[in-house]
Amino acid sequence: MSSVTEDVVAGELDEALDSGVVTARRSSGRLPSWLRGSSPVPTYIGIAVAIAGFVLLLIAWGQVAGETQVSLQLPYLVSAGLTGLALVMVGLTVVTIASEQRDAVARDRQMDQLVSILDELNATLSATKDKRK
Repeated sequence: MSSVTEDVVAGELDEALDSGVVTARRSSGRLPSWLRGSSPVPTYIGIAVAIAGFVLLLIAWGQVAGETQVSLQLPYLVSAGLTGLALVMVGLTVVTIASEQRDAVARDRQMDQLVSILDELNATLSATKDKRK
């Protein structure tokens, strides 16, 4: 396509978007607000899962410490100990991912602000150049 044709197509698309004729397809696959990147809820869920894991570890330790025979300690170690360890790891992973998502949302917001500031600066500089000529 030539640049003139691309400009016309881009202009028609912008007009269609502005008039509301064309809508974004992503709206049908939207996440609930509590699962979006800026929400603190996933962090709280991860913390709760990690706490549940620590509780299971404490229960396993209490039961294993009360038994003197190794054959009676193993079921507590396997059922509560390993499950508790897995829950702690899953909870910390959820907290890490939620933190990275919140950072990405903040970084995108800052980038949008920077772009708008640079656009304003560019418009101001071009207006100043036009007045000087």
